[in-house]
Amino acid sequence: MNSILFKHSELNELKALVFKTCGINLHEGKLELLKSKVAKRMRMTQMNVQEYISHLRSNEREVIEFIDTITTNHSFFYRENKSIEHIVKQFACHPKREVKHFKVWCAACSTGDEPYTTAVQLKALGVTFSILATDISHSVLEIAQKGIYKDDKIKQVPLSILHRYFQKGTGNYKGYLKVKKEIQQHITFKKFNLISDRIPRSDFDAVLCRNVMIYFDNQTSEAVVNKLYQSLYAGGFFAIGNAESLMNMKHSFKSVAGIPSLYVK
Repeated sequence: MNSILFKHSELNELKALVFKTCGINLHEGKLELLKSKVAKRMRMTQMNVQEYISHLRSNEREVIEFIDTITTNHSFFYRENKSIEHIVKQFACHPKREVKHFKVWCAACSTGDEPYTTAVQLKALGVTFSILATDISHSVLEIAQKGIYKDDKIKQVPLSILHRYFQKGTGNYKGYLKVKKEIQQHITFKKFNLISDRIPRSDFDAVLCRNVMIYFDNQTSEAVVNKLYQSLYAGGFFAIGNAESLMNMKHSFKSVAGIPSLYVK
């Protein structure tokens, strides 16, 4: 199956479908990755090339599952935490924190590591908050909603936070930890497509969209950035990944001094 010969037209259709669905630009350097991932999904669905492409045309869930195999859902707790830590501290020092309910949107939450990382830090400082955590993938959202993780994903969590907000697994769950309900109750997980769906609301205090624009071309990234800008209050924070940049884009964000990946509306 790995030695499948793809027609140029088939590869172009697959590339176009991925781009239309989620904005991922599979340039020439990604063709071998594309072929190998198509072959993997074909093995799983027991279809040939034409059958699989036809299946993709009529099955949105399979499109998302296919895209899942192309992207890397590599995440862990407290990853690139400097920007989140800054946001949390600003919320905790807010002059109206006693009456304010802070709203955060994790716009590409993957398996949930990011929203839970944000939630435990907000909870520890006594901030009143809610988090909307969205992703295009059904499968990563299912993992996130369970809140159960291998302990190697939680290595960077401070011990005080770990003991307070995580339950250690036993028996079949030895080597795993579960996020406690007192943290989970602050988070709502939903499917959301950054390219095609309308923003869910326009009053967030912070939006995190980290390590997803690395898959987009500049035009798509600019459209997403300006879409997310509309979802924020004036003064709201916008965080991107450390490997990402808003350079060469037209936008109205202002950078936060000392934290290259953090901006403010």
